[in-house]
Amino acid sequence: MKKKILALTLSTMMILGLTACGGKDDDNKPEEVNIPVATMIDDMEKELEFGMMEELKGETLMQFYALDEALFEEYSANFPLMNVQTNEYSVFKLKDEADVEKVKEAIVTRAETVQKTFETYLPDQYENAKNYYLDSNGKYVIFVIHEDVEKAKTIFENYFK
Repeated sequence: MKKKILALTLSTMMILGLTACGGKDDDNKPEEVNIPVATMIDDMEKELEFGMMEELKGETLMQFYALDEALFEEYSANFPLMNVQTNEYSVFKLKDEADVEKVKEAIVTRAETVQKTFETYLPDQYENAKNYYLDSNGKYVIFVIHEDVEKAKTIFENYFK
């Protein structure tokens, strides 16, 4: 009887030991953040004053950013209605993280275009245009031209803590 109990106990311990050694291979991967772009945009609009803006879609996104909207799961790209200010903000969630650098390069080109436009036109806005924030995390890319880009940076970074 004692041998049966010992055998049963050892068998149970072996099964538990083997089960404990198994696990998911994904345990070391960080959890993917999935925040709607609209939420990020709403939070920025609550904290930062941008004035009257127009959202870029389709052909206008291609015209101003040289980016095809097919790259994105979702996005919101906004620029001023009137060409007297440089404030601008965009958040892109890409379909493929491999395209992040391509998108960032296009955004740098956009920032340079805004700077050139205002270099001799409105010097205060030219200075603002030089003060832009461009960052990425996972599939997300953010671009903000604003007097207070630190606030935009804080908002964006808080999503990934």
